[in-house]
Amino acid sequence: MSNKMPRTPFSTPLSGSAKETELRLKNIFSGPKKRPPALFLALMFAVCLFCGNLVSCNVAQAEGENIPNARQPDRSSGGEREPSPVTYGPADPPLSEAEQTLLETLVRAADGEQPFQLPTASLLASIQKESQILGVVFVEDFLENTLLLGVMDRETHALTGPLFRYAVHGGVPHAVPFQSYDGRDCLLYTLNGQENGQYDGQAGVIRFDGQDLTWSWPVEGDVRDPDSAAAREYADYWNGHLAVMAPGGVDVYTVNPEFEWGKDEPWSMWQLECGEAFYQDPSGAGELSMPIYFQSLQWLNEYANDPGGWRVVSLTLNEERCDPEKMADCYTLCAREELGDGELTADLFFNYETEPSRPRAYDGLDHGEVREGGSKSPSGPEADG
Repeated sequence: MSNKMPRTPFSTPLSGSAKETELRLKNIFSGPKKRPPALFLALMFAVCLFCGNLVSCNVAQAEGENIPNARQPDRSSGGEREPSPVTYGPADPPLSEAEQTLLETLVRAADGEQPFQLPTASLLASIQKESQILGVVFVEDFLENTLLLGVMDRETHALTGPLFRYAVHGGVPHAVPFQSYDGRDCLLYTLNGQENGQYDGQAGVIRFDGQDLTWSWPVEGDVRDPDSAAAREYADYWNGHLAVMAPGGVDVYTVNPEFEWGKDEPWSMWQLECGEAFYQDPSGAGELSMPIYFQSLQWLNEYANDPGGWRVVSLTLNEERCDPEKMADCYTLCAREELGDGELTADLFFNYETEPSRPRAYDGLDHGEVREGGSKSPSGPEADG
């Protein structure tokens, strides 16, 4: 077998005669015999200058130096971008100067932490003290809606603590300032929307002591620190509950244990658990005789076929339709869709028994009559007359 190496155009063999090898080695070590042509050198010099100009141009464009109308990065707040343009919704009545400043301060702080896209912001409620002011802000954005809670110093316009922020797709907010039974300044909020086709949301009651805020329901403490025990307890609670605004408080729903994903209708995920009352309201569960409120709410859920999708606006005695001879009282229910614009008005009739010197004892709901013009959920059954 031959061991001869194949010849290629890229090989330089040193085999052959001794004279040939000597001449090859002399040529390698002696270097070129003459310089390249002057025209070639000039051409290469021009190429180097042109490449240098390209690099300089790119650097100038990247840094925005000496380029007319170049947009410089915004560093006014220590960031590298300009704040999101915000549209402020109309307020009725118009906001005071302090309230407008509070609204803008909360939105800017939230945008700095996590930018919005196309935000429209409005101030839902505020509690003002001598040196501090608490605000609840609602931000409607491109993909989801956000609720913000924060406290601002009235003199410096600086936030006195971290923001509370919660966002959900298509969220609808409510915020009610009130005084607790022991005279403390409090605020109830809810923000309900949809996640994966199901109702989802959060709610809470916060106390404002004039300096900062803290939660009193559904947990005690400050939930703004994600590593705190209060924050973990708060998150766990809302993983399995839904709160809908009600007169004097909220109606609380919990996950139906018989609900099966992919088999049952979406509305059947939630079932009524209890009511939470925080302040007095004549239409609230705490002010009405048992079992008028909760049987009315249960009737609403069955009629609309949508537990958690409707909220009670008012439930009042309708003396004109009460029937003493049949020992039946009539209560007029006004309800509204939580995430829509549907409204419903119905007269509900409760039978009762009475004895001298004793309050009436109600047996329960006898029947309900939906008034003409009242709307209902598209999936709800026909009125039961």
